[in-house]
Amino acid sequence: MSSTQKRAILQVRIREEDKQHAERLYDAMGTSLAEAVRLFVAQSILMRKLPFQPVAVRSKDGTAAYGSLKAYGDPNRRSEERNAWIEYLATECDDSILGPEEVDIHE
Repeated sequence: MSSTQKRAILQVRIREEDKQHAERLYDAMGTSLAEAVRLFVAQSILMRKLPFQPVAVRSKDGTAAYGSLKAYGDPNRRSEERNAWIEYLATECDDSILGPEEVDIHE
């Protein structure tokens, strides 16, 4: 088996109606939900971040997020998080991070 063959399995629990909606959406785009997930992972690795800007529903006062984004809803924490990422990336060995040429989204 080649090192570029798909070997890992990812299981994610989502609402059935969200899955069906996403499958219809990607089918209309000529692809599949599984391929969309592979593209998401490849782009995340390539960009070293989420490949989109998350949007959170605002609270009544407009400052709080909800769900898993709640921890990031405080605008006062953003500079702390940015500085932590800069520090992490400055100390990270370049060899441990995949470069664009090492990401194959067409597996």
